[in-house]
Amino acid sequence: MDLRAAVDELYGVPLADFVATRTRLVTATKGDDPALAAEIKALRKPTVAAWLLNRVARDEPQVIADLEELGARMRSAQSQGDMPAPAQARPERRAAIDPLIAAAGRCAESSGATFGPSTRDEVDATAVAALADEQSGRALASGSLLRPLSYAGFGEVELDDAVATPFARCRRSPTTRRTSQPSPTTAAMAMAIAMSPSRRGRQSGLASRSCRRPARSCARPSASWVRPGPPSRGRVPRSWPPATGSTRVRHVWRM
Repeated sequence: MDLRAAVDELYGVPLADFVATRTRLVTATKGDDPALAAEIKALRKPTVAAWLLNRVARDEPQVIADLEELGARMRSAQSQGDMPAPAQARPERRAAIDPLIAAAGRCAESSGATFGPSTRDEVDATAVAALADEQSGRALASGSLLRPLSYAGFGEVELDDAVATPFARCRRSPTTRRTSQPSPTTAAMAMAIAMSPSRRGRQSGLASRSCRRPARSCARPSASWVRPGPPSRGRVPRSWPPATGSTRVRHVWRM
């Protein structure tokens, strides 16, 4: 047994059996290969959303392959300067994301796992990341996710702690065609994906909740009324007392 085989077995078992299976694999390899046993012991348990996506990668791989293929076509169009492509592909994009969500729901139903709104949103976000970023698509197809993926609309998706094994060992979906590397215009495509109507609704809800929190100012106190030492007797610093909304005074000297 090698690490790849251990990962395939471990991340394919029911979530409740993860720890017991990992212990069994460590015990089975400790005598012959202590280094491998240590690597297996370090493998982390996935989140519910990641485990459901790993099940989809095993039970319904064509759903993920279709998502990867669409993402490759969209990135290729963007690299060639076809800026309207993301907007024109919105119905097709939704038609590729929804089957992944439905497949994850079926896996949850068959296994008795919870598939609430938050888990559904995490599956949706992972699908968006797989469309926008080739490496994220490979991670999704590997069947060894530790957590859901998220794409901010620019740059690359952070994958360092998202996959069970070093990312270079992730399998490439055999049905996915290799395309050229995405150009900087991929950011426009990703923004169109991230700002689809359904995602805008969730983001506006988060924004409205964040607006209720009081803002914390990092501004430094104004030098016009905060002095390093006590003012001269009988003199008051300019603009004293501070106007409403000014930065809080850290120390007030007694006259």
